[in-house]
Formats: sequence, C-alpha cells, structure tokens
Amino acid sequence: MEEADDKYSALRTKLFTESLEASNEPRWGYFGIPGSLAIGDNSYAPRLVKKPPSDEDGEVIRNIQTQPTKKGSSTDVYFQFETPLGLGDPYQDPGSATKKGKVWMVDPDANFKPPGKVKASINKLGYEYVPHCDAVKDPKEIKEKYAEYTPARQIYGGPSKKGGGGVLTGGVLFGFGEPGQFPEHMPDDYDSARKARKKELEEHHSKVQEAPFKGIDYGNRNFHSYTDVFGGFEQPTHIPRDPEPDKTTKYPHEAPFRPSNPMKRDAIGCLMGGIPEYIPDPGLGPPVRKPPPEDGPAPFKTGAPRAFCNPTPSVVTHTRNMRRERPASFMRPSL
Repeated sequence: MEEADDKYSALRTKLFTESLEASNEPRWGYFGIPGSLAIGDNSYAPRLVKKPPSDEDGEVIRNIQTQPTKKGSSTDVYFQFETPLGLGDPYQDPGSATKKGKVWMVDPDANFKPPGKVKASINKLGYEYVPHCDAVKDPKEIKEKYAEYTPARQIYGGPSKKGGGGVLTGGVLFGFGEPGQFPEHMPDDYDSARKARKKELEEHHSKVQEAPFKGIDYGNRNFHSYTDVFGGFEQPTHIPRDPEPDKTTKYPHEAPFRPSNPMKRDAIGCLMGGIPEYIPDPGLGPPVRKPPPEDGPAPFKTGAPRAFCNPTPSVVTHTRNMRRERPASFMRPSL
C-alpha cells in the first residue's frame, strides 16, 4: 500500500483560508457560518495502488483446449470412415441351419407325464422321508411357548467412558496407535490440490503434440472424386428431355366465349362516384409560432429552485437570534 501525491492540496488550503475569513459574517440567522469544503479533507486517508502482476505466480491453470467441431452430414466429417465388417461375410452360424422348429404334441397331457420311474434313488441314508407339515403355525401356541424364554447373552461390552467439559481423562479416547492417547498432528499443505493439478497438467502437456490437427480442406465434399467413391455410370444422366405435345382434343365452337356483362375498362366507368374534384396542394409554407394558451402553466425558468430555503423554526425562535432581530423587545426596563 503506497500513498499517492495529493493533487488538490493547494486548492484545499485556499478554500480553508477563505472559510476562516468569512466565518464571522452573519448569514441565515447565525452570527457566523463556516464555508463548505466540498472537496473533502482526505489528506490522511490512505490510497491503494494496484500492484503489478509478478512472474512468480506461474502460468494460469486451464482445462482441456479443443478445436471447434466439424459440421456436415457426409463422410468427410469423420477422420476415417469404415464400413461394417459383417457386410459380405460368407460365414453362417451352423446352429441356424440345423435348428428345429417348435414341437407340437398330439396329446395335450403328454408334456406333464414323466418318461418313467426313477431307478436310482437319491436317498443315501435309507430313511423314509416324512413330511414335517409345519408350514402353518398357531400364533397363540408360539406365544405361550416363548413367553418365559430368555435368549442367551451375546456381545459383552463394558460401560461407556465419560468425560468432557475440556477435561479428557485417561481411557476416554479410543486412541490412535496407543489406547487413550491423542492423535498425532499431521501437517497438511494448503496448496496441495493446486500443486497436484499443476503436476497433472504438466504430464498432460508433455504427451500432447505441438500443434492440433488442422486439415487444409474446406469441407462440403469427399476426399476423393465422386467417380472413385460411388463408381461411374454406363449411361449418361441429367439430360433434358423434349416436352410432350398436348394431345387434348378441342371442341369446335361456333364463336369464341364472351361474357354477358364484361368488366368496365375506362377510368370513368371503373370509379364508384366519378372523377373527384381537384384539390390543389397548399404546400408547407413558413413556420408559424403558436400563441401560448391563456390557461396554461407558467413557463419553466432555467435555474429556478423548486422550493425556497426558509430558515427552520428552531433557528428563528432561538433566543439569541430573536434578541438580535428585535433588541427592543428584550430591553431591560430602567427607572
């Protein structure tokens, strides 16, 4: 922060001197009124000067920079246009050739009949299976059965440690490394995120080429000619053809068509009220000033105040000012 030179010091001193000389002149009901210092006294106020940028801040961090996208609906929009690999492939799935259709049974119940009895049993123990039949339970019977049942105790834990109010006694903390000890302070760099980002950008710029890809073609066409891309044509195309003649048979009328009430073609007959009377152009003429209206508002005067600044009642009714304006009213009686 540096203080700049004061450009108004001489003018401020001059106005202050003039205000001291005119301070004893009575105005607005006062014995004296000081002059206004409209510029303001800011000689002791500090002024901020913008610090020039230094080279120590480094390069500005930016995101990925790209070129504008290419526009179009043809193959020149892509860097490389490849056709699908499935076109013209002679390979066929062998399963599709030997695939059978849906099997329709003559007997509708044939799908639910097993092919035969299971000969090899899956019961290795030899006991006969007896169904439990416990899918449906009686809620009242279960409630009476477990009414006085107390489950076994599972997790065992000691009472919770108590402490606080700024006093952390031993055994209150869970501990880091050693039980009941405060965690060790680990310093954290404030600019760690910025440094990591800067390191990533440097690694990214080292792998980027010197200049981005920029083609010299203006677009709107293929890289090769249309004959090489789409192939040639054996027969010529876009040849204009002769118009076909009109073969409509016309009826031989006795006379050409004529309406019974033809439209009027002259200027007098086409108008509804005849030709209007000629009115000469009066012309613009010299400018004429309009007389002021009799009941109009008073004309606006430049610089006229909106309201007159009369003294306030607190100034007029002051004892000292009233004694100065009317000294006879405040004269002491004498014998």
